[in-house]
Amino acid sequence: MRSAKRHPVDCPASLTLLGRECEGRLSDLSETGARFDTPTPPAKGVSGLLSWRGHEFFGKVVWSNEDGCGIAFERPLPASILQDSVHRIEKATGPAAKFGNIPIATRGRRGLVAS
Repeated sequence: MRSAKRHPVDCPASLTLLGRECEGRLSDLSETGARFDTPTPPAKGVSGLLSWRGHEFFGKVVWSNEDGCGIAFERPLPASILQDSVHRIEKATGPAAKFGNIPIATRGRRGLVAS
């Protein structure tokens, strides 16, 4: 069971490890940790510095798979930084509308009417 509510986010991030740096994206964030998506995830148990949008927090990889890893922060993320990160980071809400699916407006008796 997770100890803190995770918030969906989507922003560039990096994880600095001893001897290398992984580039990727944050996909969720909480006071106690984050999900870091990267094509080159580190192994479980590795420690590193997670950086995003001017913030840096030290943590340990608690799980890892082929798509990314989970990071538990050494200290809880301050609520102000969590709120700033969640509000500033744009979350993708779905695909953009296809132009062909947008109704074309025509002029009718009462103004513009969708056809």
